[in-house]
Amino acid sequence: MTRRRRRIAIAAIIMLAGLLILAPPALAAAGGGSAGFGGGGGEGGGGGGGAALYIIFQILIRVAIIGHGIGALVLLGLFVIALVFRALLLRTNAAWSAQHGSGRSSRQRTARRERRVELAAAEAADEDPAFAPDAVKSAAARLFTEIQAAWDAADRHRLAQLVAPGLLAEWERRLDDFDRRGWRNHVQPLGAPLVEYIGLNRTGDRHDDRVVVRIEARVRDYVEDPYGNHIKRTGRLGETTSLREFWTLGRRNGRWVLLSIEQGAEGTHALDGQIVPTAWSDERAMRDEALVEGAVADAVPRGTRVAEVADLEYEGAARAAALDLSLADGRFSPDVLEVAARRAVAAWAHAVDGDDTALRAIAHPHAVRELLHPGDPSGKTRLVVRGPTVKQIRVAAVDAAAEPPTMTIDVGLAGRRYIEDRDTTAVIAGSPTRAISFNERWMFALDGDSRQPWRIASVGVPISGS
Repeated sequence: MTRRRRRIAIAAIIMLAGLLILAPPALAAAGGGSAGFGGGGGEGGGGGGGAALYIIFQILIRVAIIGHGIGALVLLGLFVIALVFRALLLRTNAAWSAQHGSGRSSRQRTARRERRVELAAAEAADEDPAFAPDAVKSAAARLFTEIQAAWDAADRHRLAQLVAPGLLAEWERRLDDFDRRGWRNHVQPLGAPLVEYIGLNRTGDRHDDRVVVRIEARVRDYVEDPYGNHIKRTGRLGETTSLREFWTLGRRNGRWVLLSIEQGAEGTHALDGQIVPTAWSDERAMRDEALVEGAVADAVPRGTRVAEVADLEYEGAARAAALDLSLADGRFSPDVLEVAARRAVAAWAHAVDGDDTALRAIAHPHAVRELLHPGDPSGKTRLVVRGPTVKQIRVAAVDAAAEPPTMTIDVGLAGRRYIEDRDTTAVIAGSPTRAISFNERWMFALDGDSRQPWRIASVGVPISGS
């Protein structure tokens, strides 16, 4: 091999390795925002990172070819530095594979989960064939293909038939942003997607039925500007990308539609979710319902204020005060408040992308706004919470003399929590790829109905996560 060919080979190998190391994880195709693309020169378009990276590699390759070996040495040095950096990153982030939703351990975990779900789905399908594994997988594959085609054509009418209204509202903001820039995001699937059935929640109410599928696919994904130029995803030199996503599907008018999309890192919580093939198999929900019904039965008589029958001269911690009050009114039991908190957390997570009906049933309008758009009356940003789980609940204050009575609690949570621009999907604070522990302070008011007596009346400033 001549010296010239050897330089070209070295440059090509190093360039390929650099791309593999530096390429960011793939983001959503259909439904993605303009922040995922760079090099178009527009504001908020990703800063041109992909184009800059491309230019740097091109310059170094040319130096390697004509620079008498100096360029090759520079590239080799950069390659070594990149390898060291990657090794350090892998050591400090053991969840690297999970963030990409790939890797041998991740695939094994997904396969085990799919076997469990498909066994449960066979039971659900006895009453409703729509839950059968073959039916769900084929419906999800078809839905994936149809959604990509509708997004590629910017066909909002078709998207409205395939995507639930809550998620569609977010997507239309992103389409509006593309229109303002004069951009069109083109997405074309390359082959059929791989679909794995990994979540099932059959409540008995078709409006609340859910299934979760994990989708892997290769797509051609780029933006076309007003001049016909192709803008690639930030940090990528090609237009082909691989997607690994978790899709939650719900029932609408007798067919499955898309409720939410989570990337590999965000959606892994679905692998640990409760599997509910029938309404009566959800033991926790039935236990919670029985607990609340018993507490309501032990409430003070209608028209009687709690302060009239309870001893308010208590001493000690707020939890002890709540326990004392529960002797006069069962609704003050900390266990009942825990049920309310868990229901609120679940409704909060569902409302991020989808229907906020459940959240509005358990929280006052102002509290809903603060949960979904904290500190942003304009609603231009949104708080995204993925897979939140309740770790601890502490009663911070009790005011039985208020009208209605209130209890303030600190809720310790774990999950992914970040703030993003709703138009571009640019992450403003937090990280979608790192799970953290964080705390919320909520004040509940005793002004709900018999099914949900406690409702969130106000939201305090959350304690920083870790």
